[in-house]
Amino acid sequence: MDDKKDFVMVTVSGPDRPGITAAFSRILVENQVEIVDIEQASLQDFLGLSFLLDMSSAKQSKDGVLKDLLFEASRLGLTLNFRLYSEKEVKARNSKNLFILTYFGDTRALAEISNILAEEKANIEMISNLTRHCAMCVELTINVNEVENLSRLKSRVIAKSHELNIDLALQKMEAYRKNKRLLFFDMDSTLVDMEIIDEMAERAGVLKEVSRITEKVRRGDLDFEEALVQRVALLRGLKVRELEKIRDEMRLSEGAEELVATLKRSGYKLGVVSGGFRYFADYLKERMGLDFAYANQLEIKNGKLTGKVLGQIVDNAYKAKIVNMVSTEEGVLLDQTVAIGDGANDVLMLGQAGLGIAYNAKERLERAANMSLGRARLKNILYILGFSEEEMGTWSACDS
Repeated sequence: MDDKKDFVMVTVSGPDRPGITAAFSRILVENQVEIVDIEQASLQDFLGLSFLLDMSSAKQSKDGVLKDLLFEASRLGLTLNFRLYSEKEVKARNSKNLFILTYFGDTRALAEISNILAEEKANIEMISNLTRHCAMCVELTINVNEVENLSRLKSRVIAKSHELNIDLALQKMEAYRKNKRLLFFDMDSTLVDMEIIDEMAERAGVLKEVSRITEKVRRGDLDFEEALVQRVALLRGLKVRELEKIRDEMRLSEGAEELVATLKRSGYKLGVVSGGFRYFADYLKERMGLDFAYANQLEIKNGKLTGKVLGQIVDNAYKAKIVNMVSTEEGVLLDQTVAIGDGANDVLMLGQAGLGIAYNAKERLERAANMSLGRARLKNILYILGFSEEEMGTWSACDS
């Protein structure tokens, strides 16, 4: 029974115009042929249409049905090809493990990335251009059934994106891929284009000492909590008026305001989860109309920093806990959350979210992320979230 060729793949190509799908589907209805799978794409004015047909209950023979389809294709000035399949072959081909690889680049990017996919035995099922007037944002649907090591594939394509200086995302194809509702920003070097603690240290005259401790954290020689305690202790005596100056001079990352405005218009909840300080996070919350802000509380007495941090320190683990807590409060599934960060303190937060985005980040963070995003390219997140150019207005990838 498995060897019986009751399934036919029909592919039609040629000049596109209204009524083509209707013409072929009418023949199938008349012959009691069921469509098992269908896919249609039109590039400029050229059509590509594919049907997978179950011929087991056809009113006439397979040859008769195919003859009718070939005649209709000829009448419409189209090319039609077909191939026979058994039930066993169809089941094997339908058992797909699909991922979506989205990149923002040119023809070279397609050549380099598709070569990696071929070497890793990932089959490209579909290619779509998400931008109307340029080929900047391209989406590949890939079947990874034959891939031996998915982590290696991910590492290779992300490494290639760095080499080419492009943004790239790799996500499993699932229901919530384009149905996100809640977004968490890291603050320093993510939502704002600066490291606030370095600005504070410079004004306190202890930048070298603070930088030395920061470097220990980057090397993994000191955990975040201990490092924060040591750095804040060095800031003892810094006056609040200096914090006010830093706050007033804060630079938002390029594209941050447009990204936030677009997501807010679409009903997203957004906020800051930072290992930095509430003094600045709360200001950003008010300035940008965010829904929440979590960060560390500096102790201030007599208009000066005491060198102490009050309450729970927002470290790697606590950031992940906040993602869980806010998601529960908002009634949003974790699959519908997005987290964006740049450092080791964001690893667990990005891993917890449905979509983790490494922003201008180091390799360790990218292992936990679905997307690698370059500096000053926050707007590309909107394509990954499924926004059309119309929904973005004039703010499109072609402008970059």
